[in-house]
Amino acid sequence: MPNFTTSPLLSFDNIWVHGSHHLPINKDNSFFGISINRYKTLNQQLKSSIAAQDNDAPLLIKAAGGELLSGQLTLLTGHSGSGKSILLRVLAGLVPYTTGDVWLCDKYKRLNSHDMPATQWRAKVALLAQHPQLVEGSVLDNLKLPYTFQAHQHRVFDIDWHVEQLTLLGRNQSLLHLSAAHLSGGERQLVNTLRLLQLQPQILLLDEPTAALDEETAHYFIRWLTQWLTAEPKRALLWVTHDTNAIMPFTNKHWLMQSGVLTDISLNDIQS
Repeated sequence: MPNFTTSPLLSFDNIWVHGSHHLPINKDNSFFGISINRYKTLNQQLKSSIAAQDNDAPLLIKAAGGELLSGQLTLLTGHSGSGKSILLRVLAGLVPYTTGDVWLCDKYKRLNSHDMPATQWRAKVALLAQHPQLVEGSVLDNLKLPYTFQAHQHRVFDIDWHVEQLTLLGRNQSLLHLSAAHLSGGERQLVNTLRLLQLQPQILLLDEPTAALDEETAHYFIRWLTQWLTAEPKRALLWVTHDTNAIMPFTNKHWLMQSGVLTDISLNDIQS
């Protein structure tokens, strides 16, 4: 395994999210969001509403802070409705936050999410949604779809890379030619993951990624993503799941979300 220096890739501090200020953003992958201009307009509307907000507005995330480190997998657990998915969407730039800051970090500087166009941010911080949205057509059509968007038109689709990844997942390349309408839930998740990883994000946020996978496929999937994590520097994983048995051996840090409050319980895991 390569010996990369562990350093923060993404950090966030004092994140508060009020329940009455959600923007109507599609529940979809990072490259299927609203336009930059529309995002800025809605975000300005949000700031205006915050200035006059009712103090009784429900809080979904309360003063959350943390760091995702290079080469590390951070596990995020908590009961349904505790705020895990909302935090992922905040970090991915898909849901605005009331107050706080989110930064992308490199050796010399930090880039605030407010100072980057949404498409650029989501090219680096990708969210793997629990329920992937595929378009009509073949698997290959869906994998090529991101390259039709302006943000990715400079990239070249590499079918050989997809064949190689499918082999690592224990799948045949014939999957590429199947109709998306005939895929199982697990197959849809695999296609969705391939569609994201081909764009080379630095940080991958995963919302229950193995929920629709059978045990054997989940084993391949976890091994595949942990290999992706350590194959190059400046990669990090934030993994939300209710089933921690399979992923815990690969976990570097463990966060717990309870009623919108984020706690690092990694030390508890070591002591137990």
